[in-house]
Amino acid sequence: MFSADPVTGRRDRIVLDAGRGPGEDVVSGLVTPEHYVLDHRGQPMSWHPGGSAVLIRAGSAAGRGPAMEESAKPALTKDHLARLAELSARAVNLFGAPQDMEWAVAGGRVYLLQARPITALPPEPANLNFFQKRIGPTYVEMFHERPFPLDVSGWLRLGLFDMLGQMAGSIGVVFPSVAQILPQEDGVVVRLVPPVPRPTIKILGAPASIVARGHRYRLSQWTGDQRLAAFLAEVDKLDQQDPGLLGWPQVLEHVRRIFAGLTPITDLRVSYLPGLLLSQLKLRSLLLLLGRPRLAPALNAGAPTQTSAANEELENLAGLVRAEPSLRASFEHLEPSDLTPLLANPRYADFARRFAAFLASYGHRETSSVVLSSSPTWSEAPEVVLGLVKVLVGAPPPKTDQTGNALRELLAHPAMNIPRLRRLVLNAVEQAKAGMAFREDTHFHATALLPPLRRSLLNLGQRLQAADIIDRPDEVFHLRFEELGTMVDPARFTAGERDRWRSLVTARAAKRQELAAVPLLDLTALFGETARSAETLVNGSGASRGTATGAVRIIRQPAEFGALRSGEILVCPYTNPSWTPLFQRAAAVVVDTGGIGSHAAIVAREYGIPAVMGTCNGTSTLRDGQRVTVDGGSGLVIPAVTSPDITGHLHPLDQ
Repeated sequence: MFSADPVTGRRDRIVLDAGRGPGEDVVSGLVTPEHYVLDHRGQPMSWHPGGSAVLIRAGSAAGRGPAMEESAKPALTKDHLARLAELSARAVNLFGAPQDMEWAVAGGRVYLLQARPITALPPEPANLNFFQKRIGPTYVEMFHERPFPLDVSGWLRLGLFDMLGQMAGSIGVVFPSVAQILPQEDGVVVRLVPPVPRPTIKILGAPASIVARGHRYRLSQWTGDQRLAAFLAEVDKLDQQDPGLLGWPQVLEHVRRIFAGLTPITDLRVSYLPGLLLSQLKLRSLLLLLGRPRLAPALNAGAPTQTSAANEELENLAGLVRAEPSLRASFEHLEPSDLTPLLANPRYADFARRFAAFLASYGHRETSSVVLSSSPTWSEAPEVVLGLVKVLVGAPPPKTDQTGNALRELLAHPAMNIPRLRRLVLNAVEQAKAGMAFREDTHFHATALLPPLRRSLLNLGQRLQAADIIDRPDEVFHLRFEELGTMVDPARFTAGERDRWRSLVTARAAKRQELAAVPLLDLTALFGETARSAETLVNGSGASRGTATGAVRIIRQPAEFGALRSGEILVCPYTNPSWTPLFQRAAAVVVDTGGIGSHAAIVAREYGIPAVMGTCNGTSTLRDGQRVTVDGGSGLVIPAVTSPDITGHLHPLDQ
C-alpha cells in the first residue's frame, strides 16, 4: 500500500494491491493482485480484479497448493479500505513522509506490518496558472537537468537569480527566491515551479521607467557602453587567477568575486532590455495595423550575434576538414571522442591552430545549460565541438530564407509605398533585431564567468578529495556553497568530521540517483494532453513554418552531437545556444520542450527550417531512422508518405 500515487506523485491518493494468500506472492509477482485506488478517506475511486491466488495448506498437507481463480468481487470491504486509509494517514503523520506499507487482513482485523518511505516518489503534480504555463517552457529548457546543491546555492542564488531579481525590481516586481522555484528535500532539488513574480506598488511607475530607459539607452549602441568593457576586463583578471595558489578561504572569496562579476551584465540588461520590449511592441503594432502579425517571428531573426559568428567559424573549420582528404576520412569514420588525438598530429597543424583559436574565443560557451555550473564548457569538452564539426562536414540540406521571404512579403504590401511608413516599419524591424541580438549576446558574455568559476570549484573538490571526503573532484557539487564556507582547512579535519561530510555527500548522491527518472516538471502540466489524428505521431506548437521530410535522429545530449547526418530530422529534449550548429544541417527540429519564443524556435527561423516545440514526448515516441514529415506551421509530425529521396520540402507560403 502506498500513501501517495507512486506514478503520478499525487498525495491525495492511496494506491494498494491485494491478493489472497501470502503477501510475498504479491510482491514477487507470482500472482496478479487486485488493484485499488482510494481517496484520502478510503473511498474507492477505481478497482481492477486480480488474476489468481496461491492456496496455502496447513497440517499434514502443508505447502503451496494449485492456484485458485480470483473472484470477480473485491476481496476487501469498504470497512477494510477505510481502516487501511486510517492506518496510512497515521503512518504518514508519524514518520513525516509518504509511506510504502505492507499490511494484512486476518480474522477480520486489519494489520499494518511495516512501513518505509516511498522511494523515487515524483513531486506532486503541479497545478499551474496561465502565467506559469506561458513562461514554463523557458524554465524547463534551462532546467532540463537536475541542478546540484552547489549550482543552486552558488551560481544560481548568488549570480543568475540575483540578476533576475534586480531586473524584476526595476519594473516594480518581486521575483521569487530560488528556494521557491527549486524546492529541495534532503538538500536535493525535487521539482521545478515556474515563477510567478509578485507586483508591488512600484509597478505603477514601470511604464514611465521603461519608456525613459528605452529612449536613453539605444540598443544599437550597447556594445560601446563602458560597463561592457569593465565586465570584459574583470573577466580577464578572474581568468588569470590560479586558485591552486590560494588558501581555502581565499578561493571562496575568489568565487564570491566571480558571482559579483555578473553585476555589469545585470546593469546592462536593466538599462537596455526596455528598448527590446519597446521595439517588439512597436514592430508588432505596425504588423497588426498592416494585417501581417504572423511575420513577426521571422522578422525578428537574422541579426548578427556572437552565436552566429561561432557557427560561421565552425563552418570554416568544417571547410578545412573537407579540404584535407585524410582528415575528412577520419571525421567521417571516427567518433568525436576519438578525433581529439588528431589535434596533436603535425599534419593537421593548421586545423589544430584554428580549432585552438575557436576555443579561445568561444570555449566558455556552456555545453548543457547556463544555469548549471556543474556542467563542462566547450573548452573542457573539445569532443563536443569536434562532434559539431563532424556534423558540418556534410553538405547542408535545402532550406528557405524565412526572414528574407517575410521581409519581401512585408515590402509588397501596398501601404509600404508610402515612404514615411516604409521607413518607420524598416526601422522597427532593425530595432527588433538589435534587441534580440542584445539578449543573445549578453547571455554569451555572461558565460565567460563559467571557466574561472568551474576551475575554482573543482580546485576545492580536489582538496576535499585529498582530505578523503569525496572520491572525485566533481562530487564537490553535492555540497552547498555555504557549507563550503564553514570549512577552514579540510586537510585538518578530524576523522569524525571527515565521516560526517562524506556521509552527507553519499546521502545526497543516493537521493539524486533515486530521483534520476523523475522529471523536475511533468511536461503535460505545461502543454497538456492535446488531441491528435490517427496518423499523427507527435504534435506540439508550430514554431517555424515549412515542411520537411527525412529520417529521425534523436540527440539527447551534447556528447551525441556527432551522430546527426545532414538532412535528418533533429529530435531532442531541449536546446540551448551550443546546439545551434546542428540546425545548419538538420532538415527540421522537433523538441520536447519550449515554445515559439524558445531558442530553438528562433534559430530554426534564422536557418529556415521547420520547428515543432513542446511535444512532450518526441524523444520517447519517435525512433532513429523513422521517416517522418514535420509541418512547422501546424505543429504536426506524421509518417512520411513521399519517396525516400525527397527531403526538405517547403510550405507554399515559405517558397
